[in-house]
Amino acid sequence: MRSALAGHGGDGSSTWTGNGTGLGQELKRVTPEDLAERQPLISRDGQRVLVSDGRIDNRRELSGELGLAWESPLIPDSAFIMAAYERWGEDCASRLIGSFSFAIWDEERKRLLLARSPFGAKTVFYHNAGEFVAFATMPKALFALSVPRRLNHQGIADLLVLVPPEPGASLYEGIGSLEPGHLLTADRQGCRERAFWAPELRKELRLRSDQEYEEAFTELFDRVVADQLRSLNPVGMLLSGGLDSTSVAASAAPLLAKRGERLAAFTGAPMIGFREPDLPGWVLDEAALAGRVAARHGNVDHLVVRAQGLFLDDLDRFFDAAEMPYTGTASRVWYEGIMAAAQRRDISVLLTGKSGNYTVSWPGTGLIRSLVGKGRSRQAWREARAQSPTGGLKSTARIYARGGLVARLPAHAQLAITSRHYDDPLLNRGDWWSPLSPINPEFAREQRVAERSRARDCDRWLLRRVDTPAARLRHLMDDVHHISGINGAYSALYGVDIRDPTGDARIAQFCLSLPESQCSRQGVSRSLIRRAMADRLPAEIVTGSRHGIDTADWFERLSDARPTVDEELRLLERNETARAVLDLPRLRGLADTLGSPPSDAYQRLLDYRHVLERGLMAGRFLRWFEDGHSSVR
Repeated sequence: MRSALAGHGGDGSSTWTGNGTGLGQELKRVTPEDLAERQPLISRDGQRVLVSDGRIDNRRELSGELGLAWESPLIPDSAFIMAAYERWGEDCASRLIGSFSFAIWDEERKRLLLARSPFGAKTVFYHNAGEFVAFATMPKALFALSVPRRLNHQGIADLLVLVPPEPGASLYEGIGSLEPGHLLTADRQGCRERAFWAPELRKELRLRSDQEYEEAFTELFDRVVADQLRSLNPVGMLLSGGLDSTSVAASAAPLLAKRGERLAAFTGAPMIGFREPDLPGWVLDEAALAGRVAARHGNVDHLVVRAQGLFLDDLDRFFDAAEMPYTGTASRVWYEGIMAAAQRRDISVLLTGKSGNYTVSWPGTGLIRSLVGKGRSRQAWREARAQSPTGGLKSTARIYARGGLVARLPAHAQLAITSRHYDDPLLNRGDWWSPLSPINPEFAREQRVAERSRARDCDRWLLRRVDTPAARLRHLMDDVHHISGINGAYSALYGVDIRDPTGDARIAQFCLSLPESQCSRQGVSRSLIRRAMADRLPAEIVTGSRHGIDTADWFERLSDARPTVDEELRLLERNETARAVLDLPRLRGLADTLGSPPSDAYQRLLDYRHVLERGLMAGRFLRWFEDGHSSVR
């Protein structure tokens, strides 16, 4: 098992065995405290053994209760986890804040405890065979134990139609995935999984003034960013022109400057010669905006990465590390370009603002719903008028009705009403996934996509209004699920630990408890972060309303690579599994029209990015899987 995971370590490996139990670790040193790691860690009385990965951010708060010196680099984070378990037992996970996963074997209780933090942690997979339980960071280590290597076709179907996976499921049969913020216990009574982290969603945070909200936010945000700067090597970040990553940079740069350190800021930008015309309301190349943020700080080195190539290039290398498809298709080109640039500069930590849309820069789309629910109809009407492009009665009434009345109906009723007013192909079909999915319709029926997604209340997932804290949390955790596997792969491939201060348990709890009026007011969305960052960021970012486009040159890259696309489709058409899972005739038809795409930008996005690109990505993953000499059924 350790040998299978060797690429995810590199800084030492070790194993402990005893009484039919074994724990092993492949160590990757990232923080100064990691230099003191000696795992598996055995308790003083020899009754408990621990392996862990990640970072504990509330060492300072834990030190008094656990009797450990939080500031000492000689005390690794694993020591805090062990001491927390000895103090609080299974409840220890709820006392820890940071990015971590760990396993503890308790010999006295004959019990295994697995835990995974709600944000940032590497994936944890497990196999329960009845007579034994095995776990690992990646599925390949479980296959080393002769666990059957078979695809979970329901998981593949859910991935293709863009609905969240079944809770605890993975892409492989017989292998469970520990959910973020959950722990699993295994003993003679069997395996049990439960959540140890659940933010309070019913109680709003009530402060006395806007200023107090801004001060509370910036104090917490700076603390979280500071916690995530612990690193043996230089720190970098992925910097766009949006509010989330620029806010992280505006906090990180001064903190690093106090330590005499620099921040390398990488911005992915369209390739040289990009021909796409400008689109009103959108920023196609964010390099200039990001550069203005970097220029405000004397210790920020701004590097623009204009990577070449297609998302299909060298994919097997990614699959070997991730054991899953890359969910963003085209963005893989610039993402890996940044990873490679960071590796060349010996950077081991990259900060992002990936989760910010649901936390720090939440636009406040539930404001009118919230006000109506509290009986503040007049204020709701004023906000609807402020959000109206014209301020006219008809427009105001429509916004008020949609946000304050329709939004309070069941999801199926909302969709039925919306479908009467909007000509969207995703609204008016029984097989609602068809316009954006490369799935074979027969495979979708076999896997009961419609029935299962409806039973889990996630059909038409992308069209649901996200206007309550519960809906935000659900989408936030779905994003965490997807990105954790990708980030774990890049940690192995490029030696970088990708950290997101906007996705932190403390930040999530704070932002999910805010009144919507702090996030939207008088027609201005993302109000709190705009106010909090007014003196830290350029005015055009703080007040700007344009949005950046992820990989704006995606279609040009795709259309310029038609021979590669044709060859990939030819290989898929010869593959039995690909023919069963994917709608290959549709993919072939789209490939044949790359030279004359629809003029409508939305239709082009559905056809070529969601269907063709995602179909090619999934097909390559299926071919990679079968090339591993696996048995597929």
